[in-house]
Amino acid sequence: MLQSTVIRTGVVTVVVLALIWFGLGRSAAEKVVTALAMPYGILWYLLTFLMILCVRTGRRLLTSTAAVVWLGYTLCGNGIVASLIAGNLESEFRTINPLEADAFDVVVVLGGGSSPAVNQRIQGNSSGDRLIVTAQLYHGGLAKRIICTGRNIATLTPGVPDPSEQSRDVLTRLGVPADCIELLGGRTTSEEMHELGRRFSSGSIRVGLVTSAWHLKRAMRLADRNGFHPHPLPADFLAGKSPFGVSRAEFLLSMIPQADAAHTIWKCTKEHLGMLIGR
Repeated sequence: MLQSTVIRTGVVTVVVLALIWFGLGRSAAEKVVTALAMPYGILWYLLTFLMILCVRTGRRLLTSTAAVVWLGYTLCGNGIVASLIAGNLESEFRTINPLEADAFDVVVVLGGGSSPAVNQRIQGNSSGDRLIVTAQLYHGGLAKRIICTGRNIATLTPGVPDPSEQSRDVLTRLGVPADCIELLGGRTTSEEMHELGRRFSSGSIRVGLVTSAWHLKRAMRLADRNGFHPHPLPADFLAGKSPFGVSRAEFLLSMIPQADAAHTIWKCTKEHLGMLIGR
């Protein structure tokens, strides 16, 4: 049974790839093959094979267990699921273009957009668009002063500059004068908003808040709880096209679990958990 299942699965795989090649083009087929050759794709393919093997044994409990494992793994790395979860967090900020806003007295950029590289240079990471947007706001005359937030948890990141210091380093190298930048502590978003609330609760000046669009909903809730009412300025959106607006090739590729989608789901799930516990 094992040998015949291997052969049949292999044949079906080749046929499906051939159909993709002729139906959607060579590039689409190559991307699917590449996704299947990555660690997430390999494990997904093996789980698919295991599920087929279980079906052929005729054991319902074993088949059901394999199907649940396969489905859970598929959903946890699925591009469509990732886009939907991110879109839920980002939906109310989709129409906001920070560079089209009125000028701000102060722009606050939350830490997390940078990290130290192995050569000791501070570099932008996957959330580095926070710093790009902030620099654009300054150079566009929309930000008079900038506050960079964030302090490390010493036991987790010993010897690493605080996120606020990292942000300042990147911003100054992007042409923002150091004397226009102020640093503010806070090891978590909750602590940052508490500090900002104590400082700006009067609402006498116009303040903008720059952070990742997927993080902005939670940040604004925490800000409001602390009497801080900034204008939301979203950066680095994660949500892609609507599932109904993607091409057949994009939809097919998104069905194969991939690391980027899994990371997006992880980040967005963390945001939902944070809002659930009020942090």
